[in-house]
Amino acid sequence: MRSRLGTLLVVLTCGCSIVDPGDRDELRDRIAAMPPEMSEYYTRLGMNAAAVKWLDGRPREDQVGKLQCRYQAGGQWTNWADQEPRLTVEYMRDCLLQTPLHVTYVMCKDQWYHLELQARKTDLQNTLPVPGGTNIECRFMWDFRYDPETAPAELTDPDAVEFDDIMQGLIALPAPPPGFAFPELVPLLCPLGAGPGWGCPPRPTDPPGGEPVDPSDGQPGDRP
Repeated sequence: MRSRLGTLLVVLTCGCSIVDPGDRDELRDRIAAMPPEMSEYYTRLGMNAAAVKWLDGRPREDQVGKLQCRYQAGGQWTNWADQEPRLTVEYMRDCLLQTPLHVTYVMCKDQWYHLELQARKTDLQNTLPVPGGTNIECRFMWDFRYDPETAPAELTDPDAVEFDDIMQGLIALPAPPPGFAFPELVPLLCPLGAGPGWGCPPRPTDPPGGEPVDPSDGQPGDRP
């Protein structure tokens, strides 16, 4: 991933021109000094952007997966039963776009699963007529259309994240991410679609009245 991130910075910094040896040395030093956690951050950002792009255009009510539970009664386990609510495209997109730490596709599924797991177990404990409680098991089942095994690799595999995924992730941010150490890249991100929060001129699609801000003061928030 470090090499891919280096490619990102080279392309963004150099554009179509050829840099002189001094520029190459400075860029090489910047990449070499980049802490591992920053590389991981940009990798997740690329995975996040790839997942949002993959989900775009799909029906928001589509089922991504569901929770199934069963319980033990009289020494026997019941059949697995589907639970409500289901995990939907709408939940996944909201999670990917609004969670501050730029979660990945599977991380959003795990977040939903852990929230719903306890709620469904509690509901079953309160409704089953079993004195002294009972054993309850639950499992998550992917819808085959959204199973990570068949989804694009860049949604789940850090090594599959490409330059375009990371670039799109940066452009989609409303402002520079925390610790963004490359303000010289901002003028190159603006023509690609970065918004006013980066200090770029308002885009034609932005609402009227928006004013560019100093990117050094920009703080990332929820993406639209």
